[in-house]
Amino acid sequence: SVGEDKNAIQTVAEKARKAGKKVGVATSVSIDHATPAAFYAHQPDRGMYYEIALDLPKAAFDFYAGGGFLKPNTTYEKQEAPSIFPIFEEAGYTVARGYNDYKAKAGKAGKMILIQEEGADPSSLPYALDRKEGDLTLAQITESAIDFLTKGKNKGFFLMVEGGKIDWACHANDVANVFSEVQDMDNAIRVAYEFYKKHPKETLIVVTADHETGGIVLGTGRYELNLKALQHQKHSTEGLSRRISELRKAKSNKVTWEEMKTFLGEEMGFWKQLPLSWEQEKRLRDEFERSFVRNKVVFAESMYSKSEPMAARAKEVMDEIAMVGWVSGGHSAGFVPVFAIGAGSHLFGEKIDNTEIPRRIAKAAGYK
Repeated sequence: SVGEDKNAIQTVAEKARKAGKKVGVATSVSIDHATPAAFYAHQPDRGMYYEIALDLPKAAFDFYAGGGFLKPNTTYEKQEAPSIFPIFEEAGYTVARGYNDYKAKAGKAGKMILIQEEGADPSSLPYALDRKEGDLTLAQITESAIDFLTKGKNKGFFLMVEGGKIDWACHANDVANVFSEVQDMDNAIRVAYEFYKKHPKETLIVVTADHETGGIVLGTGRYELNLKALQHQKHSTEGLSRRISELRKAKSNKVTWEEMKTFLGEEMGFWKQLPLSWEQEKRLRDEFERSFVRNKVVFAESMYSKSEPMAARAKEVMDEIAMVGWVSGGHSAGFVPVFAIGAGSHLFGEKIDNTEIPRRIAKAAGYK
């Protein structure tokens, strides 16, 4: 949140705090990542993770949540710096690590930072497809945020929740993962919607995106779509890649084609639930020959991940079966929808510029 002149721009979240409301910023990625940072920080570069984190207590919002912090003790110039966690605590924040820790600490906390348990990847929550029991979820974060922001003297609140890994899955052109992440975001929205149903006259929910990623196309060639095929993919491409690497290691790289077929049948439903064409099987077999027989392993790279070549080919075959296409691995200029319900939702019933969204939220809420 700076202009082209690098001077700070007041955000809608800061306007809410100025109006006496409690404020929360939450995400499924790291708290110092671009979208959450845009609500509380004022730095000239999104990569200034340490400096962005230092802006968190300056904004003095009531609740922050996400995977963790990417650079808790390293500045943008790659210099060692004091850990951000004692700085947070000195500013009056209680740090909860995991959902159960939040529930134990929330009652006595004045301000809260909720992140994953010790040892988890601070860059993000796991993809919903890769989630294990006990992993923190975006729905739990949303529930915790609403719970925390409505306790005590209740003068209303502003809350931003980001399903940040939808974008990551789109960068990887991983269609089953994209749909799973959208469903996971929907679960978080459902938590907010349940709150709305109790307070319909004073609650506004706005759901949108900062951009489209990948130029996704539903329906390629024929007038058909086969999204039901996606249910057979058990992990993200990233998760599948890890499992292929584990298989490679367990078999000392001596994996047979029949073993790979069995593996892909279990992981992707290929041959079992989903018939493959001769061309699709040939593409997988050719990649197997390259990366397992001739050991020419070239990892496929996207913005946020690297994956085994077999995982990348399997993902492409799933795209074909589901009849989904991609334009790129980057952001597109496609329009994104804006959904709104509740108090002031009539302000969102038209095509608008993205900068209008915070202005109209502020108008609906009566922030000056």
